Amino acid sequence: MKIGIIGAGGVGAYFAAALSQAGHDVHLLVTPRHLEPIRDNGIRLTTGDGRDERIPVAGVNTDAAVIGQCDAVIIACKAGSVAEVMSTAFPLLGSDTPVLPLQNGVTAASQITAAAGPGHAIGGLCMIISYLAEPGHVHHVGGQPAVTLGELDGSPSARTRELADALTSAGIAARISRDITTDLWRKFMLITAYGGIGALCRRNVGETRSHPHTRALVEDAMREVADVGTAAGANLTSDDVDITMGHYDAFTPDSTASMQRDLIAGRPSELEEQNGAVVRIAAVHGVAVPINSTIYRALSILDTTSSTAGAGPSS
Repeated sequence: MKIGIIGAGGVGAYFAAALSQAGHDVHLLVTPRHLEPIRDNGIRLTTGDGRDERIPVAGVNTDAAVIGQCDAVIIACKAGSVAEVMSTAFPLLGSDTPVLPLQNGVTAASQITAAAGPGHAIGGLCMIISYLAEPGHVHHVGGQPAVTLGELDGSPSARTRELADALTSAGIAARISRDITTDLWRKFMLITAYGGIGALCRRNVGETRSHPHTRALVEDAMREVADVGTAAGANLTSDDVDITMGHYDAFTPDSTASMQRDLIAGRPSELEEQNGAVVRIAAVHGVAVPINSTIYRALSILDTTSSTAGAGPSS
């Protein structure tokens, strides 16, 4: 299967390496800083259990026209960059090429549709703890990565089945959802809550969940997001927060969210598409979100992509 992957960070580089190793024809569309390291050396993949190997990919380019049409496209850039990268990615798309976004957040599919037109966006989310050590070198902390994907209307399709099979062949647990919108909001509850509180406190999961006050803050923040998601049309139930807290408890103690790491390091973050999106969507539906609003307002001073921080557009 010819798969185009946009972005070579902790998610994109990992998926490119895994799919390439499984025998798929993988082409990376990258920014210039990633081009030479991957072109010359492939992707270096290290893991928490001591694995260290270099995996070649079929191609790496800064120009989508060189890559050409793909059977499927995976977008692994930051959530705030989806619309921008899609404006340069049209040569990757055939008439029925699915575009699978793996960003944290709930707005990527609508951004893809706005940029590329209807019929391409499918819904997707991934569970993986990996990070880019340097361009061309991705470190996977541990555990089996997982992807949930599905057509936005819940219908079964050959293209989602084919992509799920490709992911499975690469050792990635792939599940096709009949209600991907609700699945996205379930993950959104998790990442906005533990990532936001972790970034505010500058503490890892083990610390925030063991302290009674920060643990309660995480749970209350999840409940706010569940209320917003329900108002926005997700089919959430009263059990979803309890189940999501169970996922939070299952993380390794030293885990941190990508937004938390980016904010602390002074890098562009997904704050606008995480807690910021909660605040904006809540306002549309008249839902009160005082905890998420406080997280967003407090962290905006650290976010180099936020207009309130006086920074320019994200790169």
